[in-house]
This record gives sequence, C-alpha cells and structure tokens, in this order.
Amino acid sequence: MNKAKAIVFGIMMSGAISANASTDITTVTGNVGQDIKISQKSNPTTGYLWMIKDLPDGLIFVSRMYEQSKDCPQGAVGCGGEDEFHFIAEKKGESILKLIYGRPFSKSSWQEKEIKIVIK
Repeated sequence: MNKAKAIVFGIMMSGAISANASTDITTVTGNVGQDIKISQKSNPTTGYLWMIKDLPDGLIFVSRMYEQSKDCPQGAVGCGGEDEFHFIAEKKGESILKLIYGRPFSKSSWQEKEIKIVIK
C-alpha cells in the first residue's frame, strides 16, 4: 500500500509549515484524524516538483494544490510558488516523511528532504 500512496503522491504534490529543499529536518505536529498540512516552495513551471520517496504507515495522502506566488504574473514560466500537501493521521507516534524535489526525468537533479511527523 505504501508504494501505491507514494506513486499517487508523486504524481500529485503540497502544507502550513514552509521549508525549502534541504537537509534540515522540519517537524510537523498534528492529531489523529485531523488534517496535517505541509507547504513546500516549488517551481513546477521549470519541471521541478515534489515527489514522495517514503510515506510512513499511518499517514494518508489526501490532496495537493499548487499556488503560484502572488508576485508572479498570471501563468508566468519560471516564477515559483508553493505546493500545499494535505494528509490525515491514522495513529499516534513519530515517523519520517521523505520527499524528493527535482525533475522526475532527471534523477541527478533530485534533492531529498525529511520531515518529522509527530502525531498526538
């Protein structure tokens, strides 16, 4: 089931905690049964997008939405924004959500990011 979640999530991408692709670990805290939002700076107009490398058990991907920065002209190519991801937590505990930012067709562009998920 994790592979199916990761595939769906990799195709679709997005949350309230913002962070850039980096080696820093961001911590997101939530409650069982409630929406968990994670926001990541993104620029899909250049082919770069967020993909799930490892979706932990107990975390269900719900949706993703991209919003271009309000500073960008409508539909401008190369002007970034944010992906907002929504999850639902099924159980209490701590886990690591692993993401990849890059072009799906160019593995050499990939940067990994880990997000610590704490569910109460």
